[in-house]
Amino acid sequence: MSDLSTSESILAEAQRIAAEQPGGTLATVHSEDATPYVTYVLFHLCPDGRVLFGSNERPQHSRNMAATPEVSFLIDNREVVSSDWNRFDRIVIEGRAEHVKKDDARYAGYLADLRAKNETAAQFTEAGNLYCIFPRRMILAKGLNPGKHLVEFE
Repeated sequence: MSDLSTSESILAEAQRIAAEQPGGTLATVHSEDATPYVTYVLFHLCPDGRVLFGSNERPQHSRNMAATPEVSFLIDNREVVSSDWNRFDRIVIEGRAEHVKKDDARYAGYLADLRAKNETAAQFTEAGNLYCIFPRRMILAKGLNPGKHLVEFE
């Protein structure tokens, strides 16, 4: 395992793990009754910890984020669990989701970043909405090691 003693090294390891996963689990708060809601979305993890993903306005998670933008996002490699728990890595990103509109100066760059990772995700996003999670904290856990590596964002 690489040295994970700095924010930069934790972010780099998170990038490595995320690059191998097409999707992650988005957790929101139900807009009607405040119960938790989770869904799977295709994503891109930016080097600075931001998460980009697309959706349209109809899904429950889009309505939830419009009402309460605080979210959690899980990236993991659960496919290894059946063969080797020691290789099970997970990243939790807690932050605030923002709908990035097509006329926003950031839109084209964010969409290009998403497209570089996953063309299907970019096409889906172009037909719907682009979201960006601005992280407050990132927690990285590796294998069965009980230690967690934390990055706090300002």
